[in-house]
Amino acid sequence: MLYFSEAQLRALSGKLLTVAGATAEQAETVTDVLVSASLHGIDSHGIRALPGHVRSLRDGRVRPDATIRVVKETLTTAFWEGGQQFGHVVGKQAMETALRKADAYRMGWVSTVSLHIGALFYYALMAAQRGMIGIVTCRVGTVGGRVTPYGGREGRFGTNPLAICIPADKENPILLDMATSMVADGHLAVMAARGEAAPEGWLLDQDGNPTTDPTEYTQRRGYMVPFGTYKGYGLSMIIGLLPMFLPGLDLEAESKTYHWGHTFMALDPTGFMPLQAFLERTDAYIRYVKSCLPLPGREVLVPFEREWRAKAQRAKEGIPVDEPFWETIVKVGTEIGVDVNAEMGR
Repeated sequence: MLYFSEAQLRALSGKLLTVAGATAEQAETVTDVLVSASLHGIDSHGIRALPGHVRSLRDGRVRPDATIRVVKETLTTAFWEGGQQFGHVVGKQAMETALRKADAYRMGWVSTVSLHIGALFYYALMAAQRGMIGIVTCRVGTVGGRVTPYGGREGRFGTNPLAICIPADKENPILLDMATSMVADGHLAVMAARGEAAPEGWLLDQDGNPTTDPTEYTQRRGYMVPFGTYKGYGLSMIIGLLPMFLPGLDLEAESKTYHWGHTFMALDPTGFMPLQAFLERTDAYIRYVKSCLPLPGREVLVPFEREWRAKAQRAKEGIPVDEPFWETIVKVGTEIGVDVNAEMGR
């Protein structure tokens, strides 16, 4: 395992992205999403994803000059087509627009179809930092879907994640970020890189047989099951339908260059009560929940508490990067003429 500071990884990511063709602003946005995920301990969506974005630029799957098309807009809602622009850029602008609408009308909802946007918590947290409730969902494309319906043995869904962030006053915001499958794809990639087995009940091989080998999913077209049996399955279906507003975004054979549909929602609590009173109520609720007596050897945590702790620890000790992922970063740097190890002083 290698360790780097936040500043080192930000500088490296920005360098690789701009050399590959991104503008400085685009590189800053993508880097912020990736490094924020790594800093919070969400390695599945962190800096390990950088090589894929660099290669997407190099191969033309991402076009820095691509424009975002506004398909429809009202006072409180909008629907955008992101085309081949960075999904992270589309997502950040979408949440900023939802927040502006909520400033004026107490709620804003922007749906997009775009390329991959990374970890959803980043965008939901944007709302909480403005004193609003943020809700973000992602419909991952159904083409080659690798998550089964409840009771099924073939893929029909993506991981279809959901993030909700509730702002607080003295406490950290409550932040739920979860896939509706047993786990996000990236977590299985991390497990595979570390030689770890997946828990029983998470995976099926390509013949529909239970397995604990994450490489059955990451390398051999196996399947994941929804979390919580029929409950996660039902939630996945709902999330899949939320952004389905674009003709041509078909159920089984998308005709566009992207397979992701997103919703970005901002809700202003002042439509119901003074903001300070709402924030203090959130604090009180957090403290009430954490006052629960724990089971022996356990601790009562609220959503994202582990990630806030990881951020504090990694800010001091550095951000870990698994050797296989680092080797890929070095390789992609070589492909575009950047000596990654030299950039990092190694």
